[in-house]
Amino acid sequence: MIDNITVTITAPSDREAVVTREFNAPAGLVFDALTKPELIKRWYGPPGSIESCESDARPGGSWRFVSTVRGRQMVQYGVYKEVDAPRRFVRTERWEDWDPGETLVTAALVERNGRTTMTQSILFPSQKVRDVVMKGGLTPKGTSEFYDRLDALLATSDLLNS
Repeated sequence: MIDNITVTITAPSDREAVVTREFNAPAGLVFDALTKPELIKRWYGPPGSIESCESDARPGGSWRFVSTVRGRQMVQYGVYKEVDAPRRFVRTERWEDWDPGETLVTAALVERNGRTTMTQSILFPSQKVRDVVMKGGLTPKGTSEFYDRLDALLATSDLLNS
């Protein structure tokens, strides 16, 4: 567990949350780590929690992650609406065991001097759903821990040399 907060989370409207995080890696590498199954499996969720990961990052392509966290299986899935590698993607998100409606996630990546700022806008189907998610895992501490695992992956030599 960490006490260092590495993300900024805002709620600019009653249905939206915006997560901002800087990574010490070029945008192409960050984009790949967010969209390629072989990389997602290496950082997403608590270590060892991903059971399966599919991601076809193209307009109309689908994605599906199956994880087990604290003995409970969680399935997230959706469709890529827009893909402009390595700058941006927009995708829907739903959960198999909870159907509050569709969430729309827009991730924008801006690279400056080899560092990439990710701004992720999450539009929830309602304020109630946004508030439930923000009280759960979408907290500064939880989201910092989540993206710190991605940061550690981005720093590995096998990725930097590829």
